[in-house]
Amino acid sequence: MNMRRVKDLGELAQNVPPPRDLWPAIAAAIEAEKSAQASVAAPRHSRWLPAAGMAAAVVLVGIGVLIGRSFDQPGKIEVAGTNQPASNVIPASLRDANYRKERDVLVIEAEHKLNGMPAAERTKVAASLATLRRSIGEIEAALGRDPANALLQELLVNSCQEEMRALTAVRDSGNQET
Repeated sequence: MNMRRVKDLGELAQNVPPPRDLWPAIAAAIEAEKSAQASVAAPRHSRWLPAAGMAAAVVLVGIGVLIGRSFDQPGKIEVAGTNQPASNVIPASLRDANYRKERDVLVIEAEHKLNGMPAAERTKVAASLATLRRSIGEIEAALGRDPANALLQELLVNSCQEEMRALTAVRDSGNQET
């Protein structure tokens, strides 16, 4: 056999048949896969499944309404399964008063700490706190127009928590021991 070296692709033979025909094996594999898929039955969805889902939704809404109505009556919240009023439930007005009192104390402590900071640092921290307070005021104003907006309520809680974190960080700044 004379083997010569090919230097260009154009020198190769153009129509060389494969040593054997591969299509029958490919077709057999495709048919086997189709028959295996056909033998596995598709899951059957029952006709009553949507109705059961709707019934469950109605039940959940009803439970939500009952729970909501029990919160509309201040002082009359009862522990589940008993006729005794819950003693550990703090009314929202009292929670708000406690929050305001703790916040006021924290503001005073943070202001004392701010006065002892260098001027550049004090300006940055005061600007951050002012931005937080302005944001809280804007959110409260928006809630006054749309009190049922859950997104605004969550935003207000998060902003108040962020303000408390910032005030605590200012109060505690410089107290780390090295």
